Amino acid sequence: MAKSDFIALGLAAVLACEPALSADTSAIDQGVYVGVFGGLGASIATNMRQQGQVLNLPRPLPIDANGSTGGSTRVALGGAQLGYEWSRWELGQSKWALRPAVELEGFYIGKHTPTGEMPVVPRALGTQYVSTPMTAGVVLANVILNFKTPYSDRILPYVGAGAGMAFLSIKDSDSANPSEPGINHFNSDPGASDSAFAVQLKAGIKGEISKNLYLFTEYRYLSVDATSYTFGATDYPGLHLPTTTWRFNMGRQHYNLFVAGLQYRF
Repeated sequence: MAKSDFIALGLAAVLACEPALSADTSAIDQGVYVGVFGGLGASIATNMRQQGQVLNLPRPLPIDANGSTGGSTRVALGGAQLGYEWSRWELGQSKWALRPAVELEGFYIGKHTPTGEMPVVPRALGTQYVSTPMTAGVVLANVILNFKTPYSDRILPYVGAGAGMAFLSIKDSDSANPSEPGINHFNSDPGASDSAFAVQLKAGIKGEISKNLYLFTEYRYLSVDATSYTFGATDYPGLHLPTTTWRFNMGRQHYNLFVAGLQYRF
């Protein structure tokens, strides 16, 4: 299903809730809520850099490959949240009101494989093609503003912002060069992990299905700070000169995410 179809389906489901609700249902008081959600999205292109040295030469030969993933990578995610929402704050004499909330949420971004095309210095060594199959766990604290509009008490647009940490894990990475077929330059240890500061912005709409149950759909922009990894030395006795371990840096990662889920309010 395309991302546009996914979010359109969620919005249609939210908007369909209101006609089934009686007009005299009062707004829910402040309280705790829990939620579950899932979605699809993409990781936007980012920078990559691989550095190390080739050994067993008259002197070590420094290798510096620097480039970009050059395109987006599709991702899927799922998670849960725990929040607290206050009663609505009326905005003067208007029919608009705010319902602020705070929440703690965690979600898991499934396996995706950013792949970088990285010209090597010295240039005579060609280009490294590095693939990094990764997963990410993200924990964020969010501040949410729900808007009660003059048009409905039960369909609430909202915006939010959050900050926290992302924990990234790479397994079975590969650093290949067409001039050396069959060689993975990270072969002795192709796994590594790192953590980084993460922030997100989100905007969405939710509808009251019953007194305590809400359906929501939203767009999220997630940004994860640059990360660094250490992969194993190239170890192919008789086929390739030994190397030092490889330092691998990945620039700031950006994700566009489309999410739908359910909230239950106690």
